[in-house]
Amino acid sequence: TRILPTTQEYSEYARLQPTVSWMVRAAVLAALVLVGACSSRFLYNKIDWLIVWKVQSYVSLSNAQEQSLRTDIQAHLDQARENDLPRLAELLDHTARDIEAGVVTPDMIDARYATVFGLYDEFMLGIVPLSEHFLRGLSVEQVEELSASFDEMNDEMYEEYSGRTSAEREKNRNKAAIKGTERFTGRLQEKQRQLIRDTLTRMEDASEEWIGYQREWQQRFRQLIVSRPEGQAYTDELILLFVYPGSLHSAEYRRRVEANRVIFNAMQAELLTGLSAVQRAHMVKKLHGYVELINKLVG
Repeated sequence: TRILPTTQEYSEYARLQPTVSWMVRAAVLAALVLVGACSSRFLYNKIDWLIVWKVQSYVSLSNAQEQSLRTDIQAHLDQARENDLPRLAELLDHTARDIEAGVVTPDMIDARYATVFGLYDEFMLGIVPLSEHFLRGLSVEQVEELSASFDEMNDEMYEEYSGRTSAEREKNRNKAAIKGTERFTGRLQEKQRQLIRDTLTRMEDASEEWIGYQREWQQRFRQLIVSRPEGQAYTDELILLFVYPGSLHSAEYRRRVEANRVIFNAMQAELLTGLSAVQRAHMVKKLHGYVELINKLVG
């Protein structure tokens, strides 16, 4: 069963997975969110180069490895453009229409959330073969270099995260949630900001468990690329790590994640149904802008 994280947990979780999958996801999101419609197709077609450039910050590649990785990535992105992006555009369009009509419920948000991660799972399943092909092709020296790069980066990020006090984490979390919401709604009223703060305060803190699971994930990934098991065992482990990492979580942690998501969904529904006419129009326009951008990428 796919265990869906909360929005905050997922953003942090993704940040600490320095794999080919993370690089692909980051580049795709950058293309969809940061570029203007006039240049979106150009940049989307350059994602393979951006990912290879990012990979080479972790491990030195030969010209042949670089070209092979670019070819595999581009083939998967072409498939995603044909199969996945149209469904994402349709989902965003339906969401915009619901918000415009003022029909937003926690169940609707949860269903859309699950659909998005269903698309994500499909995309990540397609990442597994090219990732395995790339990782199996690394030399012993390259694996050691990659492992050392991951360790260095992860130590820095863990030190930064664990060094924060609970008050600092709460402040940063509130700021990020409000800022992220205002990207879609425009400026929030103070009572709307307070609704977000109050909701996040009610959510259970699972930071320590979350850090522990990230360490476990990384240890298993490192063990996989070092040991290189033969046959299906390698593929199965990549699928677990890339697509079903929630299977590593305890039942209690899953309960916390689920409870937090229920609380967060209720807050989102209350916030969206209470938008002013100006805020609603701003959000609908933003979502339709993404739909237009995605359709340009597909067309």
